[in-house]
Amino acid sequence: MPLTPTPHIFKDRTAAGEQLAARLQSLLARPCVIAAIPRGGIAVALPIVERLQRPLAIVHACKLTVPAAPELAFGAVDEDGQDVVDRQTVAYLELSPEVMDSAKARVEAEIRRRVALYKARPLVQCLPGQDVILVDDGLATGLTMRATVDYARRHGAREITVAVPCASEEAAMRFRQDADRFVSLIVGDAFGAVRGYYADFAPLTDEEVCAMLARVEAPQGL
Repeated sequence: MPLTPTPHIFKDRTAAGEQLAARLQSLLARPCVIAAIPRGGIAVALPIVERLQRPLAIVHACKLTVPAAPELAFGAVDEDGQDVVDRQTVAYLELSPEVMDSAKARVEAEIRRRVALYKARPLVQCLPGQDVILVDDGLATGLTMRATVDYARRHGAREITVAVPCASEEAAMRFRQDADRFVSLIVGDAFGAVRGYYADFAPLTDEEVCAMLARVEAPQGL
């Protein structure tokens, strides 16, 4: 008997963002900034920004991988160069400090490239003292979001909400503790990959990201 497709699939990141915006609308009580993690998080965040009429900021963080296992993240690094590392994955992959340092240097270079290319307000300009909603297109291991939450805390975010369309049960448990508020439309106890919850999960190009950011009028204040 064929497996029944999940009824909780999103058409694409934009559709997921629209549903997430509806959920978030009832939770907002104070001014806040919507902080998106490039690239996929930007596509999810735009409908939230447009519906809730809150300013958009960008916060850069990327997962750390090695060529031998490109789909398995062993950590993540933020735009300050601070990292979080999953020691179990490091041990499983038998990674040397040299290999880990090489991966981190490669990711830091990519973050610097994106910072220069993506013309949007950086989250750090909104801090300290601001409520922040951190948005990505989904959480599997949650390592990139962990780095982002740490970054926002370090720079003085007042209240942090982690908001995603879908998350693994493991990630949901962590962010229910690590964030002030955790919002996910779907939490899967048999979570495979984020892409499994989307009909269209095509990678976003730099050109598409820049076009999305151009749609958002630069806010004059919070």
